[in-house]
Amino acid sequence: MKIAAFSFVAALLVSTCHAAPQGYNYDVPTTPAPAAYSFSYSVDAVDPLSHPVQYGHQENRQGPQTTGTYYVLLPDTRVMTVNYYADETGFHPTYTFQGQAVYPQPAAPTQLYNTPVGGQAALATPSQLYNTPAGK
Repeated sequence: MKIAAFSFVAALLVSTCHAAPQGYNYDVPTTPAPAAYSFSYSVDAVDPLSHPVQYGHQENRQGPQTTGTYYVLLPDTRVMTVNYYADETGFHPTYTFQGQAVYPQPAAPTQLYNTPVGGQAALATPSQLYNTPAGK
């Protein structure tokens, strides 16, 4: 019985050692693939308060260089456009504006108070605010 158990353990040990990995054999990538992508979006709508909404962005990347453009409708009715490129030296934007700035005219001042009933005479007569104490 001891010999059978020993044989079983020996066979198990031999099969485990034989099944163990003998080393990894895979190719290590030498250089990563260069980055490459392109995307864009734009929004042109009217918000619930009837103000126009207009903006968008477009960008491309090939390797280390990225180029793109984005634009936005400013509150003064001009469209600001930013053309840019980014590389190893940093981010390089160029700003341009389209259109003429339009600012709303201030409303004429309104009268904030009313003349009291009775006119100026009603203001000239003071009213008694306290009573003189009794005994004085």
